[in-house]
Amino acid sequence: MQDLAKKVNKIKEFLQKNQVILYLLIFFIVFYLILWLNSTPTFLDPDSFYHLKISKLIAQQGPVLDFPWLQFTVLKDYYIDHHFLYHVLGVPFIALFGDFIGYKVYTVFLATGFIMLAYLFFKKDKINYAEIFALILVFAPAFLFRLSLTKAIAFSLIILFLGIFCFFRQKYWLLIIISFLYVWSYGGFLLILVMTLFYILAESIYDTFINISLWQRIKKRFVKLKIKDYLLHFSKNFFSIEHFICFACSFLGVLAGLIINPYFPKNLKFYWQQIFEIGLINYRGLVNVGGEWYPYPFFDLLSNCGVTIIFVAVSMILFFVFIKKQKPQSIFFFLGTLFFFVLTLKSKRYVEYFVPFSVFFAAYSFTYSLAKINTAKALQKLKKENYFIGSFFQFLLIYVAFVFPFIMIKDAYLVRQQYKRGFSFDRYAGIANYLQINSQPGDIVMHTSWDDFPMLFYHNHYNYYIVGLDPTFMYNYAPDLYKLYADITMAKKSDNLYKEVKENFQARYFIVNDDRIQLANNLETAGNFSKVYQDNNGSIYKLK
Repeated sequence: MQDLAKKVNKIKEFLQKNQVILYLLIFFIVFYLILWLNSTPTFLDPDSFYHLKISKLIAQQGPVLDFPWLQFTVLKDYYIDHHFLYHVLGVPFIALFGDFIGYKVYTVFLATGFIMLAYLFFKKDKINYAEIFALILVFAPAFLFRLSLTKAIAFSLIILFLGIFCFFRQKYWLLIIISFLYVWSYGGFLLILVMTLFYILAESIYDTFINISLWQRIKKRFVKLKIKDYLLHFSKNFFSIEHFICFACSFLGVLAGLIINPYFPKNLKFYWQQIFEIGLINYRGLVNVGGEWYPYPFFDLLSNCGVTIIFVAVSMILFFVFIKKQKPQSIFFFLGTLFFFVLTLKSKRYVEYFVPFSVFFAAYSFTYSLAKINTAKALQKLKKENYFIGSFFQFLLIYVAFVFPFIMIKDAYLVRQQYKRGFSFDRYAGIANYLQINSQPGDIVMHTSWDDFPMLFYHNHYNYYIVGLDPTFMYNYAPDLYKLYADITMAKKSDNLYKEVKENFQARYFIVNDDRIQLANNLETAGNFSKVYQDNNGSIYKLK
């Protein structure tokens, strides 16, 4: 046992002296894991087809400033590409590797880039066991699933955490640039302002209750401080000049990104709908929104976070037990973890923020709480004082070291199985090809569901469609029209179908998915709908 310990220590010393090897090791583990997950001819999310198409259009004709492809949504009048920089950076990958493989490779590099940024973050702040915490990030199934999507998730996380690094290091001028770029990159750019406020709050809590001055300590001992004394001290810290500069730089960057923008001023109306009506208010009771906007059941969230949730639970205990050892960074990530935990219970999609914030919280809490404590010596001392308890904790650590890797590998395998059941690259390719050959430019095509649009749009931007990206955009355009569309496509309405489709939607063709048997029957019995094409994905009916 002693020989094994000596060998482990020698390996540890070698790696500490050769940090480049550690960085390369983490990079290749993460890179090949994400690459393995993405090595299927499928996308996990239909929106991936939309992002790929926009990058292609940018490569062919420059920025997409108008969006006539969704005729019955508000996007027809005030579309903006709120992932503009993400789409632009995807262009070289398409040029080098082709459409689907190129965007898959792009996703792999972005996901790996975020994990490497997190690892660099940990190393810069001298976090204990930085390698373990970096790898925990990619072995939380819920987060791994979101991180591996061919969407701007990893891109957003990279920019957001660069912004966090800026106010950790008081690089406020750089924070202006990061905030500006965030507006051009992702619709959730307001998070940079929220995180800035959280950091100001964390620093104020730290200065008021933990890092109090010698005078405050003396006063606290001899004079009974009142609540108003703490509130006064807290308010002075919160509204300090430095904090004002920090928030002002973040706010100026966001404001500049909104105004110095090819989509200004129509982007303001778009962001109102995207951030508040879709992201926060959410019309899931009125429209059939995507699954990511529905609540995350509490116990499902715990099970889908894998080993991460165990580290978070332990770090919470350490955080409060060793509260006097905490620093603004751990307090900040504690606040962020609570914030995104609440949001995740409201909408599943916020798990992409909850997991990294909780892992960062665990990393900083562990490091600060156990500072100046030699874990090995502490266990030996505990074993001498109480053999049973000491042996139990020793066994527990060995168990964790051997069992956790198997759990993490199992979780990664389950995510891979989800990829296999994703949307194939050629989904609706035959239908789209038929329409492009046989229809006229700009003909409006009725389709079964709003989430069919990205795939149809990728394969054929020759025609126009009804609704896509989010049904809220159609609901806000015309609530009655959305209800009519939903009733027809869900086969709830079967009378006067030809007149309703022809007059209200001006459609020339109607695509029916292969699983909508009742809808197909309704069209065939309605008259004036003739089936002109059919394959494994569905059928096309032409309006006479």
